[in-house]
Amino acid sequence: MAWSVTEYIQALKEKGPKCTGRNEKIEKELEKMFPPGDSQFEDQPCVIADWDGIVLVWYLPGLLSRERRVRC
Repeated sequence: MAWSVTEYIQALKEKGPKCTGRNEKIEKELEKMFPPGDSQFEDQPCVIADWDGIVLVWYLPGLLSRERRVRC
């Protein structure tokens, strides 16, 4: 990602208690400041990290078998 999760957290704090994820205006402002980037997942494992290298998402398709998921 072309932004830092630390900066994102700071922006959330600045928005205050109104930042619930349900305020369309605030969500659009945040999306402009912190665009989601190109998130085209395929069947290949990948890691999405922020500008500072902090991992945001691990995508590991097929890691757990169906049987294992049912047991969990």
